[in-house]
Amino acid sequence: MEFLQKLITKLKNHLKTYNYTPFVKDFFFISNIRSSIYVSVIVAIIEICMLIMMISGIIKNSENYSFHWLFFHTISYTALLAISLVMLLYSALYLKGKVSNKRVANFIRILFSLAMIAFALYVSYTSKDRGGQVFAFISVITLINCIFVWNPFVSFICLTVVFSVYVYLQSKIVPITLSIKVNGFTTWLAFLVTALNTHNQKRVESQKDEQLQKMNNYLEEKSRMDELTNLANRRYFYSEASKFLNDEKNDISKICFAYMDLENFKNYNEKYGFQAGTNFLRTVAEIIKKNFKGELVARFSDDHFVVLTNPDSLEQKLIEMQSELKNCETSLQLGFKVGIYRPKDRFSAPNLACDHARYACESIKKHFGHDIVEYNSKMDQEFRLKQHIINNLDSAIENGFIKVFYQPVVWAKNGNLCGVEALARWEDPSFGFLSPAAFIPVLEEYHLIHKLDLYVMRTVCFDMSESKNNGLPAIPASINFSRLDFELANPVRELDECLKKYKLSKEDIHVEITESALNASDEALKSSLENFRKNGNALWLDDFGSGASGLNTLKDFNFDLMKIDMVFLSKFGESEKSQPILSTVVQLAQRIGMQTLTEGVETKEAYDFLKSIGCQRLQGYLFGKPMPKEELLAKIKDGTYTLETKVD
Repeated sequence: MEFLQKLITKLKNHLKTYNYTPFVKDFFFISNIRSSIYVSVIVAIIEICMLIMMISGIIKNSENYSFHWLFFHTISYTALLAISLVMLLYSALYLKGKVSNKRVANFIRILFSLAMIAFALYVSYTSKDRGGQVFAFISVITLINCIFVWNPFVSFICLTVVFSVYVYLQSKIVPITLSIKVNGFTTWLAFLVTALNTHNQKRVESQKDEQLQKMNNYLEEKSRMDELTNLANRRYFYSEASKFLNDEKNDISKICFAYMDLENFKNYNEKYGFQAGTNFLRTVAEIIKKNFKGELVARFSDDHFVVLTNPDSLEQKLIEMQSELKNCETSLQLGFKVGIYRPKDRFSAPNLACDHARYACESIKKHFGHDIVEYNSKMDQEFRLKQHIINNLDSAIENGFIKVFYQPVVWAKNGNLCGVEALARWEDPSFGFLSPAAFIPVLEEYHLIHKLDLYVMRTVCFDMSESKNNGLPAIPASINFSRLDFELANPVRELDECLKKYKLSKEDIHVEITESALNASDEALKSSLENFRKNGNALWLDDFGSGASGLNTLKDFNFDLMKIDMVFLSKFGESEKSQPILSTVVQLAQRIGMQTLTEGVETKEAYDFLKSIGCQRLQGYLFGKPMPKEELLAKIKDGTYTLETKVD
């Protein structure tokens, strides 16, 4: 009983393997369609040859054939030829996509197979050549059994029925001996095993193809979808937007690219944690997807999304989305900032259109109450300049369009020149003079600032070395490094190698770091700054008072000199608070062992005051604007400046 239950269980499990997926079924179907072409061609050729041979035989040996035999064999050959041609034609049309009805195709294949079986039984039964009876039968069964893929149960039933009929018919002609029975059974078994083997091979092959197809579909899905939000990703958005623009059925005057930035999302992450932020982004994606149903929506990066939509309804949709965001989170001021760009023609590049929309969006960040803006001509000029800066930095350095200017730094005690600050100036052949305020923030945003800063450093070292080699005085220079320089390069090593290359002293170069670039928790940056001091380079704190950290910076970092930001000297004569604040800052620096330098000195009044409170060095237009090396050396030569690197 237990054995029987196990056997039934195994049989059930085996039967489950024949519950094929649509892919596997379709694989079998296409395989049989292709096989139908081969079989029908073979059969058609054989039937044509048989008709010719039969007619030739009759002509030569007409006495061996009766009219009855001639008539029915001609009909048999012709009928099989006709059905084979029908099979061939429909299979070819199906593969070419001209017809698509699977039921008709299967019906023709089954009809074709039954016709072949009937033909085999009839011809073998009525054959004049008794030795060829078996051969005729076996040939046909081989064609339909070995080339077509049949369900194993169908194969078993059909083969059993056909062989039984064949044995029955042959027994009416001659007695069936034991050897014929044994050989017949062996042949039946061989055909059954062949059918099962063919089916199994095709099954395994189809399932492998199915797995491969699933993997390809998965990879394709991943290649076009954002994994976190299940929206389209940037690459897929560009592709589909391009197709949309190129389709002449679409009216591009009624579409725009809308770039959306989820404002204050960083605060959400800080309050609730990264995982909660990830879940919230999914919620935001659903809000956008719902409001732009049926339109092309994508997540570009982080909390940035883009939509190809009708601008007429955009403002109303934005209001609805803002409302839904407030319902999701009431304690934080979350909202969307949206920049839109209308494509000018069908040839507009989607990636550039998105860049324009993003640029517009960034122009209103942190502007309360201003949530949507369209890209305009002024933005276009700014954007082109920005792209020009990004794309032409390397060539500008290589061609000398970026030059190093030097602004004098003097001793407060006597006004003599004690050093210079190296500053970059860009004379562009296309845009003319570019202010540092125009290109430095762009280079920082796109992480290119290290190229500029290292170029300035190398130029300063070269100029200083050239002056020494020509017997001219070497003027101590300060160079600026950005926080990003320490992430994108190794300023400590670069400066050390540059000083060695040009045989300069560590005292010749001072390193300036802006206060706003400092972060007490950034141990790597803190370590790099300490390495400057260990190497013997003076470390200056630039723009003290411009950032929010202020006194914490003095506590957490070690600097040799404090450069007091020029903001303290703005409206110097008007503000009663400026003087006591400056005096206190200078005294504080002296108490913690730091020298002082004040920037932005433009009046004699400010000069006298800073000198009176003990500020040691001064810099500003009162003493000179940034100038080329040649002009600076000329002014030293004509006595405008008196170089004094040290003062008592």
